Amino acid sequence: MNRRDRVKEKKMKKFTHQMQAKTLLVFGVVLLLLIILVARLTYLRNENGDRYSKKVLSQQTYSSSVIPYRRGDIVDRNGTVLATSIKVYNLILDPKTILETKKVNGEVTTPYREPTLQALTTYFDVEYDELNQILIDKPKNQYTVMLKQLEYNEIKDFKEAMAKEDSKIQGVWFEEEYKRIYPYNSTASDIIGFTSSGNVGNWGLEQTYNSYLNGTNGREYGYFDSELNLERTVKPAVDGDTVVSTIDLNIQQIVEKHIKKFMKDIGAKNTAVIVMDPNTGEIISMASDKQYDLNDPYDLTGYYTDSEIKKMSEEERLNALYDIWKNFAISQNYEPGSTFKPFVMAAALDEAIVSDGDHFYCDGGEVVVEGTKRIRCVNRSGHGDLTIEEAIMKSCNDTMMQVVAKMGRSLMSKYQFNYGFGRKTGIDLPGEEKGQVFTEDQLNPLELATTSFGQGLTTTMVQMASSLSATINGGYYYTPHLVNKVKNADGATVENKDAVLSKQVISTKTSDLLRRYLYNTVEKGTAVTAGVKGYQIGGKTGTAEKHTGDEGAYLVSFIGYVPYDNPQYVIYTIVDEVNADDQAQSRYAQQLSHDILEEILPFLGVLKSSDDSTTEDKDKTDKKDTTDKKDDASNSSQTNGTNANDANADNTNQANEATSGEQNVESGEDEENDTENYDFFDDDVDSQIKNGLDSSKSDEEEKGPATEGEE
Repeated sequence: MNRRDRVKEKKMKKFTHQMQAKTLLVFGVVLLLLIILVARLTYLRNENGDRYSKKVLSQQTYSSSVIPYRRGDIVDRNGTVLATSIKVYNLILDPKTILETKKVNGEVTTPYREPTLQALTTYFDVEYDELNQILIDKPKNQYTVMLKQLEYNEIKDFKEAMAKEDSKIQGVWFEEEYKRIYPYNSTASDIIGFTSSGNVGNWGLEQTYNSYLNGTNGREYGYFDSELNLERTVKPAVDGDTVVSTIDLNIQQIVEKHIKKFMKDIGAKNTAVIVMDPNTGEIISMASDKQYDLNDPYDLTGYYTDSEIKKMSEEERLNALYDIWKNFAISQNYEPGSTFKPFVMAAALDEAIVSDGDHFYCDGGEVVVEGTKRIRCVNRSGHGDLTIEEAIMKSCNDTMMQVVAKMGRSLMSKYQFNYGFGRKTGIDLPGEEKGQVFTEDQLNPLELATTSFGQGLTTTMVQMASSLSATINGGYYYTPHLVNKVKNADGATVENKDAVLSKQVISTKTSDLLRRYLYNTVEKGTAVTAGVKGYQIGGKTGTAEKHTGDEGAYLVSFIGYVPYDNPQYVIYTIVDEVNADDQAQSRYAQQLSHDILEEILPFLGVLKSSDDSTTEDKDKTDKKDTTDKKDDASNSSQTNGTNANDANADNTNQANEATSGEQNVESGEDEENDTENYDFFDDDVDSQIKNGLDSSKSDEEEKGPATEGEE
């Protein structure tokens, strides 16, 4: 044996019997302790298990799903529901519970699986294979949304089957939420708006009054007490408020019906109507031809073919939707044309620039800026001698240009501001435009002249309707609005939205005169087509040339009130680019207004006039006023550029105009066409107006509206 082997042998130690005994002793002691521990745990479990379980559970809490609030209703002035929220149910699957196993006769089974799947396929439109695949893919899942927004009648039978004593339907429950619905689909879509996910209002009253309509979610809390009983604490949801609008559903439906008929029979690029109360600013109806289904606001099939929609880019699709969603009556700027004349004449009367019965001479036009062609009147051969009332009745541009020249830029600018042109009205709808007017510094002779007959500036429908209301109600300007009160979920009024009197624009005396002028315009002036037999209606027509690059594009309108002696309602109708060779005929807007008024006035409770004495009395008053001022007429005519030697021509012209006072809807002969004034402007003069208006754009955050009626 060598040295290395001896060293190795020396280092090795033997596992002796003594060592083995010690190891077995240690192992035995450990095993005994484990047996004692298990025995002790078993004892504690049997004796005190419930107590400890309760103690643990009492320290645990749980929170149920959120209790959703109900968004408030939008109703019309009579309480008819226009928008509401109904409770709906999401069908939730709990695969883990459905697949729960049980031992039956020593065999492991899933007793709930088949009965549950069969029930689901029986009561709901779901496929067995689809359900089975969910159980395979998500066996441990406890929350899978299977169906959304089911109404109660759709789940009623299933819930009854599940509630039976012998039912083995398990692992299915229903999550509650609310769905926004609009019972009348597209009716008043311009006004109401719609909601998106999360109860967010989009457009219309849904957006403006979103904070009122929305409520606060509730929540259910729970915990186990020391006796293992479930204690619950419920914080109930606070439902949203109900918004009571000023809209009359009956009137709204009638207006929309006539717009729809007009678009079907004749057609136009845009058609819109406002009916409002001039004494409060309440909007009774506001409608356009661009109506959409509030229950499906993203549907474009009503305006585009399927192939056109498929070709749209996302941006094009959004632009198309915007064109449908926007409210023409508040969001579209345009040149109003001759419907603007009453406001100019009211300003001149209020400032004593002219007086009732004053005469002016119309020779067919005015040279406003020396060296330029004259701006022609409606009657190119001239109206001859006219009172200011007759100037409104016959829509004489020449007279209006003479009147505004006497007023000057300062007064014109003042009354534009007082009437609210160039500013938002503050109506309670999103998306309002403000129009655009010349500033005082920009109202040079040419701009002053064109403003007098409603060209060169832009307005919105709601501005015009509100301004006419102030002109015929005694001079008081009320802020237009669409809501008169807010109620809570219990029906108690929490806030009144009273009429807001903004200012007095003109005197009551001036208002009385304009009311008479406009009444006679319908009785025997350019607006006879708008009249309704038996009712005393006043109003003014307008025909505005559009400067959009398309020659011969016109916007025609009628704005009026009823009844004469105590105005209760104002109507404003616009027909934009009618489908006709000759668009410059206000009879289209007049006839539509006539048809609407004829049907809605009985609904509104407006009584027919008992006799025709009012008209005769007015005629007598007019003659008396003319006689009293007869001695001054000649001087007045000379002062205002008249020519007494043209009296015979005036008589001839007045005879011709009397003929035009006869209702002639079919031919539209002698209809007002004040847009032709622009035919006599050189291109450089037309550009001067546009550039002047462009330079008045402010540097405000919001983008200024398009000029001169641009779409």
